[in-house]
Amino acid sequence: MKNIIDEKPTDKLHGRTLFNTKFVGASDIKDKTILDIGCGYGWFELFAINNGAKKITAMEITAQDLVTAKKYIKNNKIEFRIGSAIKLPFKDKTFDTLVAWEVIEHIPKTNEPQLFKEAFRVLKDGGNLYLSTPNHSFFSNFFDPAWWLIGHRHYLPKNLSKIAEKNGFIVKKTVIKGGF
Repeated sequence: MKNIIDEKPTDKLHGRTLFNTKFVGASDIKDKTILDIGCGYGWFELFAINNGAKKITAMEITAQDLVTAKKYIKNNKIEFRIGSAIKLPFKDKTFDTLVAWEVIEHIPKTNEPQLFKEAFRVLKDGGNLYLSTPNHSFFSNFFDPAWWLIGHRHYLPKNLSKIAEKNGFIVKKTVIKGGF
């Protein structure tokens, strides 16, 4: 993620980031190995380390996208890696927990099944994937300029659940947050 204003990652979360951290089970962080696909500036890395993560791998698609996180986050429990969400550069069953906050809508169109396939491959047995993405609804679409201007994808939870289940996952919970 390009950071034109040199914004630092923060552990003072609000809005979507705060909700995401409350959604993740504490048992999926404490003493766990975590992969953050599309780590952005590193807010989740700070949260995970502050909540007892054993190790977290922060991944972005390019070295440029990792500049901010690497500049401001210095912790030997965090490894920064370059990689693609649809071809994860890790061995099978490497991680206890995976997170992908606002990532799936940015991968090449029609590659959603590949993201889930790769996530399932690198998750240890019994591991969990947490994913957030824009919801496909009239108001969500209407008020998202990126939806109008660049075709920013939004998803119906039932459609993502079907793709996840076809690729090995058991969907335990879906939540739609936001609105008026």
